[in-house]
Amino acid sequence: MERKIKLIYEIGHISIIIASFLSFLSIGVFAFHFLREYSFFSSLIKNFSKIGFFFVLISFLILEYAFINSEFSLDLVVKNSHSTKPLIYKISGLWGNHEGSILLWILILSFFTYLIAKSKSIKSSEFHITVLGIQNIILFLFCIFLLFTSNPFSRNIDPPLEGFGLNPLLQDPGLAFHPPLLYVGYVGLSVSFSFAIAILLNKKVEFEWFNHLKPWTLLTWAFLTGGISLGSWWAYYELGWGGWWFWDPVENASLMPWLISTALIHSITVTQKNNQFYNWTILLAIFGFSFSLLGTFIVRSGLLTSVHAFASDPTRGIFILVILALSTLIPLLIYGFKNTHRNETKYFIFSKETGLLLNNIFLITSTLTILIGTLYPLILETITGSKISVGAAYYNATFSPIMIPFIMIMAFAPFLGWKKTPQKSLLRNILIIFILAFISTFIVFKFNNTSIFGIICGYLSILLFFSVGFAFFKKLQNLKTLPLNYYGMLVAHLGLAVFLFGVTGEQFFKKESSNQIKINEVINIGDYSVKLENVKNFKIDNYLSETGLFKITKAKKFVGEVKSEQRFYPVEKTKTTEAGIFNFILSDIYITMGEGNLKEGWVVKAYFNPLVKCLWFGAFIMAIGGFLSLFSKTNRKYI
Repeated sequence: MERKIKLIYEIGHISIIIASFLSFLSIGVFAFHFLREYSFFSSLIKNFSKIGFFFVLISFLILEYAFINSEFSLDLVVKNSHSTKPLIYKISGLWGNHEGSILLWILILSFFTYLIAKSKSIKSSEFHITVLGIQNIILFLFCIFLLFTSNPFSRNIDPPLEGFGLNPLLQDPGLAFHPPLLYVGYVGLSVSFSFAIAILLNKKVEFEWFNHLKPWTLLTWAFLTGGISLGSWWAYYELGWGGWWFWDPVENASLMPWLISTALIHSITVTQKNNQFYNWTILLAIFGFSFSLLGTFIVRSGLLTSVHAFASDPTRGIFILVILALSTLIPLLIYGFKNTHRNETKYFIFSKETGLLLNNIFLITSTLTILIGTLYPLILETITGSKISVGAAYYNATFSPIMIPFIMIMAFAPFLGWKKTPQKSLLRNILIIFILAFISTFIVFKFNNTSIFGIICGYLSILLFFSVGFAFFKKLQNLKTLPLNYYGMLVAHLGLAVFLFGVTGEQFFKKESSNQIKINEVINIGDYSVKLENVKNFKIDNYLSETGLFKITKAKKFVGEVKSEQRFYPVEKTKTTEAGIFNFILSDIYITMGEGNLKEGWVVKAYFNPLVKCLWFGAFIMAIGGFLSLFSKTNRKYI
């Protein structure tokens, strides 16, 4: 039996080696294709790409088998698992570490390459070979990275009886969904990248090829939206600090590709419509993937300490930096030499093209502000050893003002026409939603004391609501004939409006209170009273729990009960705080209990977070909008 088990893991290791060899052969086919064209090259590279995916899948499944069965002959399982862990954490624990997460990345990358190889929508054989060739170059680099710096099948000569366990902060259902969603988004940008480079490398530009960019970018955007929002929700209830966004470098690293892909979607739309924004589209596709690799570098370089960061040696960081440099500099050189396309088509200032161009400028500018705030402290620490913190104050002063004109243009965009819009009808539509939003904002905020920024944020949210509603109303007679991607656009805009509504409530109307209280004592928060009823100790599977039961009342009327706890994980020797959250429809009461005892009491923090649910409802609605557009006839047929 032992021999069979060992053989299985050798097969897993050999499978990833074979997959890397097949991707190398695909690169060879791609290179020979430039020297001499043969008809069989197309089928050859397709077959290599398809078979390569199945070998990666075999490797992934074997490693998953090792985690599920607590096979401690593998060093990765020893460091990241324990026999007493619940099954869900054994399964998801595979990607709760550096080596396993890279294998997951490669699996998704090879699967997308497989889908491209199977695609019948790419009519040009030459173009098809080029796209697959670039995808396989990326795949090969990551396979080499895995094999030489991050081998997940490294063996223990003398296996221990137990493993070290998994980081307690990762022992949450969020681990099962958050990383895979993000990785689909990150890796999806590689496909947009490959199509863009293929367009550059081919002798003649066929604007039909840009149609392939759109669905892959929509897929990326929708999954990134879902992944980021799920990660935000996970941090909200797990970390115990009562917030949903911390401007952590790794959070920023996920937001930047999202902003770039948002700009790319709009840019492709213009290119599809009238062959404009060719240069923008190509560059955004290049930088979109570059920013996804930048996030990978930040996480694995060892430059920061974060719940997101993986323990890593300098070799890994340097290797990823090399991949990042190659994936950015070489495409830019190709762009410089091969970009000869010029389009003389004119459009007027009051047009959809102008609106989308301005929004692209704002999105790129906002990305650059985040990039500076993220990298400057890391670069400074690397060079001088000095540590500085760039927090919410910087981003509120730079990112937020850029978003104000972006959202306003976004609200007016549904009323803009292609090339030229009659000014009279445009001004009438804008004036209607502007006045309606102003009146509504005045009514909402008349009796609520908040800052000017809170009012602005609320106004923008209401403005977007009226924009979507009015645009929908104007199309009532043509609802059946409207394409699905139009509904997708409206739904995505509606999602952002709901999200901004949540930001307004949570940021500007939030109430909090903190105090050290004993059993039967009360802490007040706004109109609510929170009473500590009792504190009990429990032993649950893989941790010890000290749980406080809190009774919530309003005007002496019972509202509900909620539990908050301190957890101790004996294997990892780590404590965590689990927030207690009492949910209303859109708001919640958020309670954390710190360490304490019967004599001195426990430090209790309580927050009332109005409209906080709108943050995640809004993000979910945006993702739905992306999928609606993805499954429209015009996009679906190019996948």
